Amino acid sequence: MRTLRSILLAGAMLLATPMFFSSCEEEGSLIKFKTEVQVVNDFNDVVKAINDGKLSSEQAIAQLVTAIDNIKGDQSAKLQAITDALNNNNNTLDTKLNVIAGAMKSLSTEMPTKIDALAKAVENMPKYDEVLKAVETALVNINPNEQLKLLEGVLEKYFSDELKYPDDPLSYKGKLYYCIGEIEGTLRYMTYTDDKFKAIRKAIEALAGENAKLDGILDNMTKIVEAIQAGNTSEKEGWAEIARQLALLKAAAGIGGSTDKVEYVDLGLPSGNLWAKCNLGASSPEAYGDYYAWGEVEPKQEYTKSNHKWYKEGAPSQGFTKYNNEDGKLTLEDEDDAVIQKIGNGWRTPTLADFRELTNQKYTTIEKTTLNGVAGYQITSKKNKKSIFIPCAGFKNSEKPQTRFISDDEEVAVCMTNLRRIDNMVYNAWTFAFQNDRIGRYGKRRPDGISIRPVKGPGVPVPNNCVDLGLASGLLWAKCNMGATEPTDRGNYYAWGETSTKKKYYSDNYKHFKIDGGIKVLKYNEKDGKTVLDLNDDAARANIGAGYRIPTKEDWEELLEDCKWEAVTTTLSEIIDPSQTKVIARWKVTGPSGNSIVLPMTSGFRGDGWGVQPDNDTYYTTANLYPADELSDKDKYQKAVALTWPMFAKETSSGGIKEPSFKSIYRDFGVVIRPVFDLYSNK
Repeated sequence: MRTLRSILLAGAMLLATPMFFSSCEEEGSLIKFKTEVQVVNDFNDVVKAINDGKLSSEQAIAQLVTAIDNIKGDQSAKLQAITDALNNNNNTLDTKLNVIAGAMKSLSTEMPTKIDALAKAVENMPKYDEVLKAVETALVNINPNEQLKLLEGVLEKYFSDELKYPDDPLSYKGKLYYCIGEIEGTLRYMTYTDDKFKAIRKAIEALAGENAKLDGILDNMTKIVEAIQAGNTSEKEGWAEIARQLALLKAAAGIGGSTDKVEYVDLGLPSGNLWAKCNLGASSPEAYGDYYAWGEVEPKQEYTKSNHKWYKEGAPSQGFTKYNNEDGKLTLEDEDDAVIQKIGNGWRTPTLADFRELTNQKYTTIEKTTLNGVAGYQITSKKNKKSIFIPCAGFKNSEKPQTRFISDDEEVAVCMTNLRRIDNMVYNAWTFAFQNDRIGRYGKRRPDGISIRPVKGPGVPVPNNCVDLGLASGLLWAKCNMGATEPTDRGNYYAWGETSTKKKYYSDNYKHFKIDGGIKVLKYNEKDGKTVLDLNDDAARANIGAGYRIPTKEDWEELLEDCKWEAVTTTLSEIIDPSQTKVIARWKVTGPSGNSIVLPMTSGFRGDGWGVQPDNDTYYTTANLYPADELSDKDKYQKAVALTWPMFAKETSSGGIKEPSFKSIYRDFGVVIRPVFDLYSNK
């Protein structure tokens, strides 16, 4: 990219060149430099005039087109000037939209540069309506024959760069807005039917699979497009139906034009979720509202096991005839979701992930307070300072069927989620409780009366390569090891703190060691005091992208303590193992959400130097350095923490198989990695 900095450097280099270069050559370069500066200044002068209100929109666009066309240099120089204008917070939205229009109309600006310019505009406009205005401006001001190329190019950039900025991730709602903008723009501005087909397909494909509840609408849109293309539906009726489905998509996503009667607060959460101001059945934020048994859609006078809709004495699964271990259903179906049945229009009972995001310290603050004399918890957005209040409504049960039930020493706000507990806990459902400093998921009996705080929106997105186990931290675990394409594959080996694989793992080819009459530790040592991997030394972050990282020992401990571990064993042939001892082929790890991951055996580690040979036990790396005070002087700062289990199953006194534990392992050894995704967690 030929920027002013690069030109200045070039000028400095010219001054340092031997005298056999002619003075004419030097003078020519200096003239070019001055010309480029002058043209960029002219561009900036036009931008300033627009900001100052000295130019009408037509004049502004015309002058910008001329200024952009006159910028000397390659496309990079033009893009740099445009990008600087879009990045400048002092420039108004109208100014930025005029810059986009000028870039689109510029005859000297090539299509890739126009795509880059619009992509930059999308990145730097935080409000969704501004994003849509930018897209619309671009479509209006570009030749219809080139609109498809622009739409496809920007859409591709927008999604591929989604995790580029981990501190301010693009939300799922933002993606929805953008795709809707693409489709709306297509319907309004595309002049050729084939281009409409392609553009709408592109938008639908980019959004599909992200959220199951919206996929049905997207499928309908795809079928309509196919029907128009096949001639089975007239274009007039077909495009009208696409527009109707688009309205449904927007309504389901809680976007724009809603005639919603439910008062809500947009806290600016990454998911785009909207939270109702009041509990279901309440008319004010501090009112408790109605109480519902989990899986029922009507409040009642008494909340007992015997009068629960899905309970029958003597039935399997502790008496529950639905959402049990026989049907395997874990989440409320629409017909059993009180919010959907009572108010509809996209409103629903929250998931655990919804509550984790709502209470995530990255996005909100939580304060125990009172509202009109009622105790409760105020949750305030760090982004826009808006808040909701959740009252301490307690719960109702058979012990005190007519009143709230609150313990003697503390008050509690208990909110229903759409998820039941699993296996021997089938009698319980997950709620989310606010109880002094203890804020998180909480198991409650399904027959108990619980208050519900409705939510609307697509929910927290889960990347396709990850699983939400329902952990309290909100951490998502990858489905496969690094380098593997199947959950049961071993994957690749990485030395601790290195971001690429290699053929052999020696201490003398290890990045953070220096061999000088012994091993000198260059990083993560006594001097720097670092005990956890920096992100630039994290193989998961480097190879998969922002939001991904190697799990810490604490992350593994949460997995061990919070999940159900089941060993999948096999028996070696008698020739190999005469004792016929069971071998642990993998562990199945099931989280509170009922979802699970598989951790396969790894056939030891890789340590080909210093005479060390791989053993047969399994090792998974952590991001933690092994505590130096627990090692001999010879090994201090040379080892990391690894999760490990023996190849042969070791039974516990209760007859189960001993779960994995932690050991030290040399940092230069190659160990497999199971990544985690924590962009939306409270870590």
